[in-house]
Amino acid sequence: MAADLAVPVARRAYRAMSCTAHVVVVGANPSPLLQHVEQRLDEIERRWSRFLADSEISGLNAAGGAPRRCSSDTVTLVEAMVRAWRATDGAFDPTLLGTLVELGYVSSRSDATARTSLAGDVRPVGRPDLVCVEPTSGVVQLPAGTSLDPGGIGKGLAADLIVAELLDLGAEGALIEIGGDLRIAGRAPVGHGWPVEIRSAGGGRPTLVRLRSGGIATSSSRLRTWPSPGGDRHHLLDPRTLRPTSDDVIGCTVIAGSAAWAEAFTKVAFVDGCSQALSVYDRLGLAARVTTDDGHVHHSTAWEVFGR
Repeated sequence: MAADLAVPVARRAYRAMSCTAHVVVVGANPSPLLQHVEQRLDEIERRWSRFLADSEISGLNAAGGAPRRCSSDTVTLVEAMVRAWRATDGAFDPTLLGTLVELGYVSSRSDATARTSLAGDVRPVGRPDLVCVEPTSGVVQLPAGTSLDPGGIGKGLAADLIVAELLDLGAEGALIEIGGDLRIAGRAPVGHGWPVEIRSAGGGRPTLVRLRSGGIATSSSRLRTWPSPGGDRHHLLDPRTLRPTSDDVIGCTVIAGSAAWAEAFTKVAFVDGCSQALSVYDRLGLAARVTTDDGHVHHSTAWEVFGR
């Protein structure tokens, strides 16, 4: 234990992607590593934000079906979006930006002057199955009328990418959390495994889990909300109805091999409902914790490995 306590640990918080990013780096000489995190968070946001007119995502959304050359970051993002859409049977759908904007989620939560601008031909829901990506050349082509919203999966993927880079740069261990999406890898600051506190969407006592490596994501229908004439709305949409989800689920946490994958699979609970989602999580061996509007917390079988 004394050796563990002697390991240098650096912690930092940054503003990024309309939220706070928390970073922990384990190992000697953390200053250049923390600088790398800050640079990469800024770079990825400038490439992926739908609120920046000159981002690569905004460029793709405005291309009208024409191919565009993108950075390797954006190629990785688009590929991850399509894979997640397929893996969740469409519960995660990254092409609902037109509907989201129509419902009123236009401006950044951290800067009301940063607004989403969409092409005139954008459809309420796009065609993820027709998105074309050529990784070698970096060319991405969206079907005409399709627009992408990186949203939560962008935060999770950013954490995944940067943690991997930190280990390549010499960190012994690293943790990055961006807006509820967290990725862990390598040596923990103390003991065996990284302790992570998970708060319930319905309040109550938080849950402590300990993770050696992997990703955790939490989604809630009570976080990103905005008023409308028909009542408050939230950002989690049902691809079948094109409306904010109205099932019994108000919060979901998933533990998976990566933060991006965990983030995508939280959407299954909101779209399919608690009972069906737990069946999906059990079939796939995913650890999940689902909170319903009656205050009850439900767990997949794999969650028991991490404790209640």
